[in-house]
Amino acid sequence: MKKCMYCLEERSGLTREHIIPAGLLEMFPEQDVTFNATTDKNIWYKDNKGLVIKDVCPRCNNDILGALDGYGVGLIREYFANRYKDDARLNVQYDYHLLQRWLLKIIYNTLRSSNVKSDWFNEVLQYILYNNQDNLPPVSIFGGIHVDMTAFGEEKALLLSPISSYKPLYVYLQPKILQNGVAFLMRRKIPFDKDILKVRRTECMFTIRFGSAMFLVVLWNKDIFPYKIEEFNNFFEKHYPYKLLTADRTEVVLQRVTDSINCFQPGIIQSNKAMQEADEDIRQVLGGRTVFETQAEWDKNWSDEKQREGRLLIDKLTFPNNKSIEREYNEYFSAKKENNL
Repeated sequence: MKKCMYCLEERSGLTREHIIPAGLLEMFPEQDVTFNATTDKNIWYKDNKGLVIKDVCPRCNNDILGALDGYGVGLIREYFANRYKDDARLNVQYDYHLLQRWLLKIIYNTLRSSNVKSDWFNEVLQYILYNNQDNLPPVSIFGGIHVDMTAFGEEKALLLSPISSYKPLYVYLQPKILQNGVAFLMRRKIPFDKDILKVRRTECMFTIRFGSAMFLVVLWNKDIFPYKIEEFNNFFEKHYPYKLLTADRTEVVLQRVTDSINCFQPGIIQSNKAMQEADEDIRQVLGGRTVFETQAEWDKNWSDEKQREGRLLIDKLTFPNNKSIEREYNEYFSAKKENNL
């Protein structure tokens, strides 16, 4: 008998709990690479099943946590399964406590799967399981829209970075919040770490992308003064594109929080000023055209066959020991060779 990591009772037959809910994996079948950025090294492997952890009893998993997944997956399906333009404004209706409990569940699972110990959750489990609000955890949740601001389109970004095309779903530990931004730093040859916003008295921070949804979740130290949290929330909303979600509201208007830089580097959050500079830079690089115009050109000229070939080549290089990839690669290019004879 082992202890269930939610109810903390000794149970037999512990079940597998998905880190990213299975409903989201089904919604985004192109996410056929499991990507884990919670350890010192980024880990990825191709399986199309998603990362799981086996330490949850059937009752907690199926009866309680399953209901949270039902709410969260439904929210993503309703608002964030579509793609949006850079000027989009999205009015989202939400249940704060259901959303917060769902995101905390995902973060808790992610930390355990990466062997990152966090006592912060010891007093939060009753809230996640039963919505016990007697001792609410100090958390800030910000939301935004992920807009594809790459010049080629995310599906074709594998030409530049093999893993870039694999992440409509990810959970990223300790993102770097930049004040002036990457372009500013590169022009002036300023070290990257000099621009990182220091957020004190935090347990950890996560950026989470589910489709077009972006969340920044800040877990504060339990002994932090509430006014310190409010100060950060006000500052962050003023200078960054994310919008604060609160328990006293049921809807929020979200906007784009991505640019041509952090679409490729999900661990970076850029300020409003930095995003404007990144937008102007990419516009100049593209000769005055928008990324949506160049994406349309690539969609027109880049056939499905070329995309499949490119993906097979990249998968073969990225996952050299994966037998199923090797088999698919050999079958495809052998058939192509025969057809060309």
